[in-house]
Amino acid sequence: MATLPANRALDPFGGGIPVALLAIAVTFAGFYPSFFSNPASLDSLHLVHGVSSYAWLLLVLVQASLIRVRKLTWHRTIGWSSLALFAVLVVTSWQMVGIMLSGASGMPFDLAKVLAFSDLATLPLFVLLYAGALWLRRDRHVHSRLISATVLVGMIPALGRMLAMIPALGGLSGALHPTYAAVLAVLAVAIAADWRAGRLRWPFPFAFAWFASTYALLFPVSASSWFDGIASSIAGAGI
Repeated sequence: MATLPANRALDPFGGGIPVALLAIAVTFAGFYPSFFSNPASLDSLHLVHGVSSYAWLLLVLVQASLIRVRKLTWHRTIGWSSLALFAVLVVTSWQMVGIMLSGASGMPFDLAKVLAFSDLATLPLFVLLYAGALWLRRDRHVHSRLISATVLVGMIPALGRMLAMIPALGGLSGALHPTYAAVLAVLAVAIAADWRAGRLRWPFPFAFAWFASTYALLFPVSASSWFDGIASSIAGAGI
C-alpha cells in the first residue's frame, strides 16, 4: 500500500484541518444564539471563555495548516505559546460549570447536573490529550491525533446546543444522545481508516473509550444522589 507523502494528512482527520473546520462551523451554529449574536451583552467571564474556546479551534486549524505547508518553526512557536490559551480555557471551563450549577444561568438544576457531569468528565480528557501532545510532540503521528482529538471535546457542548434546536429531540438533554453518538461515530471511522492503512495509534481508541464511558455514565451518574452532593458543593463553592 502506498504511503502518504510527508506533507499530506498524518491521520484520518486530514492532520486536523477537516475536523477543525467542522468544529468551527458547529460551534458557531450551536452558540450563535447565546454568544455570537450579541457578544457585547455578555459578562467578562462568559466572553473570555467563549473567545478562548473558539480560539482553540482556530489554533488547531492554523497549526495543522502550518504542518501542511511545512512551516515547522512557526508551528513550534505557536505550539508553545498555546500554553497560555490552554490555561485560560481550562480555568474558565471550571468556572462555567460552577455558574451553571449555581442557577445563575437560569438553567434547571437537573439539566445542569447532566451537562456538568459531561463537562467534568471530558475536561480531564482535554488536559490529557494536550499534555500528551506536548510530551510526545516528536512522534508526529501520535501528536497529530492527540491534537485532533482535543477538538472533539469542545464539540460536545457545541453540537449538543445545535441539535437542541431540533424540537423532536426534546431539548438539550435529549440532544446529548445524538451528540455523543456523532462524536463516537467520527472516532470509529478514524480508527477504521487508521486500521486499514496500517497506521493505527493509541490516541483515537483512547478517546473513543473515554467518550463511550462518559456517555454510558452520563445519565445514571447525573441522576444519582451522591452526584447531587458533588454538584451542590461545586455550586456552593462558586467554582
